[in-house]
Amino acid sequence: MDYTMSMEEDNNQSLSSLPDDVVLNCLVRIPRSYDLNVSCVSKSLRSLVRSPDLYRLRSLFHKDSVYLCFRQNNISSHCHWYSLCRNDRTRTNIDYQLVPVPFPSHAFMFFSSMVAVGSEIYFIGGPLDQSKNLLILDTESGQLHVGPSMRVARYMHKAAVEVVDGKIYVIGGCDKEIRVEVFDPESQSWEFATKEKVQCISPFSVSLERKVYVVEDGKVCVYNPREGLRKEMLAKKKRKRDETMERLNGKVNCVCVVENVLYALFKRSGLMWFDTKLNEWRSLVSCYDNYSSFPNNVDAMAGYNGKLAVLWSRFDSNEKKSIGCTLIALDRVGEGIRWKIEWSGVVATFPCNYSFMHCLVVSN
Repeated sequence: MDYTMSMEEDNNQSLSSLPDDVVLNCLVRIPRSYDLNVSCVSKSLRSLVRSPDLYRLRSLFHKDSVYLCFRQNNISSHCHWYSLCRNDRTRTNIDYQLVPVPFPSHAFMFFSSMVAVGSEIYFIGGPLDQSKNLLILDTESGQLHVGPSMRVARYMHKAAVEVVDGKIYVIGGCDKEIRVEVFDPESQSWEFATKEKVQCISPFSVSLERKVYVVEDGKVCVYNPREGLRKEMLAKKKRKRDETMERLNGKVNCVCVVENVLYALFKRSGLMWFDTKLNEWRSLVSCYDNYSSFPNNVDAMAGYNGKLAVLWSRFDSNEKKSIGCTLIALDRVGEGIRWKIEWSGVVATFPCNYSFMHCLVVSN
């Protein structure tokens, strides 16, 4: 008897012997991007991946709230908060819209760095000058209060601010090397992470693999809080001789993480993902003939319930500004990632003097 065939038969029998609710409880913990791979294992798994029961369990297991902040240009002291909400009109007609949220406003919110820990949003820094400020917004109660100040004043538009293991790390923010500060929400205190000094002048950062990845143009540097080390810049390698340096040096528009993958939107190269194993930027596989289907005038990107939410804007002829959202499904295909637009449309219409300020995902 062939040993390999025997093992495959045993695996199939053991899998089919499990109750559906047990298998669903396992599938709900697997990232959505692997649905295509899981569906290829067996017919029973393919059926469960497509079942409404898995969709229902995922909606209960984890939920993301996307908050957006806008500023009306002629009213500099007030900001307007909205939440991206899904509106299921029918089982086949799904719509999304921005719903106003009555959060308090503060002038420091406009130019601060923003991160979320649990249901709380932390605003670090303030106006264009160097700042030590910390504001804390509880999204459940809507209460805003002042937190303890940082030890060192920083330019927040030059600082990387991310959450690792429930603590907030502030990296850089000066024109010279400076020590990393860390804030513990439990003890409500700041301290220096290590004696080591690092330099960082890019606000484009994400938390990934319990590290802070900072993107500057086409380069990536990694700060490991557990080791207190900042790795040297990693640049995208050339995979073909005819590739130009334009892909290496393109300006970054926005970055985000979706299911443990770093994505960046470059002004020249478009949407790319960072392969942490090969230390290089890679293009996504498109379901379309070209990238003309990808939104223009992108303001922000965010991970939204396993998908990539792309927020964009356009000016209309009637002195109004349309805010749009495009939800992109991301699937693993071999060693690559394929993108496909799942939904796209206008989610709000504002006066033309509304300016986008912040976009943040709060996990509930």
